[in-house]
Amino acid sequence: MPRRSPQGLPKAAPSASSRPPLPGSANSCSDSLGPSYGTLADAYGNEFKLPDFTIKQIRDAIPAEYFERSALFGFGYVFRDLSLLAATFYAFNTHVTPAFVPSFSARFALWSLYSFLNGLFGTGLWVLAHECGHQAFSTSRALNNAVGWTLHSALLVPYFSWKISHRKHHRGTGHMERDMVFVPRTREHFAAHRGLRAEDLSEVMEDTPIYSALHLIGRQLVGWPIYLMTNDTGHDFHERQPEGRGVGKRNGFFKGVNHFNPQSPLFEEKDANLVLLSDLGLAIMCYVLWCIGQAYGWENLLIWYFLPYLWVNNWLGEFIQKPPPYLQY
Repeated sequence: MPRRSPQGLPKAAPSASSRPPLPGSANSCSDSLGPSYGTLADAYGNEFKLPDFTIKQIRDAIPAEYFERSALFGFGYVFRDLSLLAATFYAFNTHVTPAFVPSFSARFALWSLYSFLNGLFGTGLWVLAHECGHQAFSTSRALNNAVGWTLHSALLVPYFSWKISHRKHHRGTGHMERDMVFVPRTREHFAAHRGLRAEDLSEVMEDTPIYSALHLIGRQLVGWPIYLMTNDTGHDFHERQPEGRGVGKRNGFFKGVNHFNPQSPLFEEKDANLVLLSDLGLAIMCYVLWCIGQAYGWENLLIWYFLPYLWVNNWLGEFIQKPPPYLQY
């Protein structure tokens, strides 16, 4: 259970600087940044202290074998998830029929289970493609990109386009003006987009369970494709793009910022062919889905592919792996 502050708010876990330092560590990070920023506070009002250990020290503490990459093991995981997807599809499509299961309610429940299971296996493939983007699948860059492009395209993800923006996300994680996703909105930003004054937000910001529930459901189901189309939750300082392609462009539908247009400020001129290759992968997959819908019916396509796809979106949209409130932005 988290510790509580005197005001009843959750108290942050002890910072790294309050623990015994790693051997050979220095306090240069805290000493150099502390005075320039003053006293830092987390979202709970507790003092935030910068870690006093380095990334190199963390890497050195990890056994070397965990940095080894094997295409054999990588393809083993791909085969595992594809086999589970195929076996689940075959079992349900063969046996969850009116002939075997006369009750509509029972069939509905079973196909709901199917969508959940294949959503899990689809998420496994999604994560493997993500690892390809980080060059963690194998020692071959070409093989990594080929596998990642294939798997992500099958899941309607623009592989190279997202890989580019995701790399920038890792470089700017936790930065209010450079992070590419899950950037918290300030009171001023929230008010300006709703025609309000920041000081008048107290009533608007009160707990509204219905709105919160609808927002949560919408984010979990379609938050991921909306992010790809609008850069929602990413930074909105595109005019700083060094090539000038962000002038007059903002996050939102049809405002010039997305993961599909080579001229988007998310990319540079050198990225254009990779963005187009990502779009080609999506076009091929959309054609495959259209053919399946034409041949077997759109209702079947909805059940076979798009319901598990929504589950994949759900697992991608969770915040557990993102910075908690007690970490400083």
